[in-house]
Amino acid sequence: MASNPAAAPDLSSNLAASYLIPCGILAGIAFALCTARIYTRFTRLNRMGLDDYLILAAEILSFTNIFVVGASAAYGWGRPFLALTPAQFTQIMKLQFAVQTLWILTLALVRISVACSLLRFGTEKRWRMPLYAMITFQIAVSSGWLIVQFFQCRPLRSFWEIVPEMKCWGKQYIIDYAWFSAAFYVAMDLALALLPIKLILTLHRPPSEKLLICILMATGLLATGIAGAKMTTFSKLHTGDPMQSSIRPSMWAKLEEEVGIIAACMPCLKSPAERLLRKLGVVGRDGDVKGCAWVNSLSLRTVVGSVEEESRDPGDGTLRPGDSGIVKGKSEVRIDSVGLGTGVPAENRTSVQGDGASRKQGWEAV
Repeated sequence: MASNPAAAPDLSSNLAASYLIPCGILAGIAFALCTARIYTRFTRLNRMGLDDYLILAAEILSFTNIFVVGASAAYGWGRPFLALTPAQFTQIMKLQFAVQTLWILTLALVRISVACSLLRFGTEKRWRMPLYAMITFQIAVSSGWLIVQFFQCRPLRSFWEIVPEMKCWGKQYIIDYAWFSAAFYVAMDLALALLPIKLILTLHRPPSEKLLICILMATGLLATGIAGAKMTTFSKLHTGDPMQSSIRPSMWAKLEEEVGIIAACMPCLKSPAERLLRKLGVVGRDGDVKGCAWVNSLSLRTVVGSVEEESRDPGDGTLRPGDSGIVKGKSEVRIDSVGLGTGVPAENRTSVQGDGASRKQGWEAV
């Protein structure tokens, strides 16, 4: 008995929702967290750092990209190729070209922003040089993708039109570069997520608060997992229906980008999350810290030796809380995403990073 011929594709099927729903939800979360971060900067510090400008630019591009994808889906992206008219196909491919270009730029800005944030927390070469190296490699890898994007086929319009005389690079070269860049992205996401452990381990805070900070910072590990999941789609690149087979890899790529933005802005949830956990009885009052991101409480005598000596009682050698220039009660150094301060006059302040020879006068805003 002869076998039945392959069933014709369902021309009414549409897979666009599998992209738009999860990516749309995370886009809203990323937008809210980025807005909260920028609002905190202006209300508490009245200025923004380079990392803030980079993550803001990344969020603008990312949020814009959701609408570009929406327009692409409106033209038929996610439906079978045979169900589209030539005009629809051309519009979809033009929009997808824009989507891919925006994604390359956004992903680079996110990772560079996180690396710039970590640069604030150390002055030693062994801390800063790896971060500078990651920034450099990220720029190089993203530049490579832009070259692939604009020069893999000539003329450029062959990306969205059928051009008889088009010339393209071999598909295997693109797949190999995709494997290389994905491996680099996984390694960089992992490094950026684990590097803050050095700071977290120095926190003089209750274990429950350290755990909370670790959970917030570990969001970057989720981006690592998503990058790994994206790699599972490489074996099927350039195969199947171009309008439907591209949905899944595009979804993982977009989720990787959005989770990166969320991870970069997540530390701003520390205070509200801590208040919620305190109401639930998980975090005690002794862990109460007002602010955003990390807080490092150091004894003043480990930081400001000159002030300590000037403020000691000649009799018992203890610090006098009432002396001018010293805050009453236990003096602490705060290291968070807004700034540093101890209540000590500016002329007596010094950096907590590096050894004695590398310390410089004046608190560095973080």
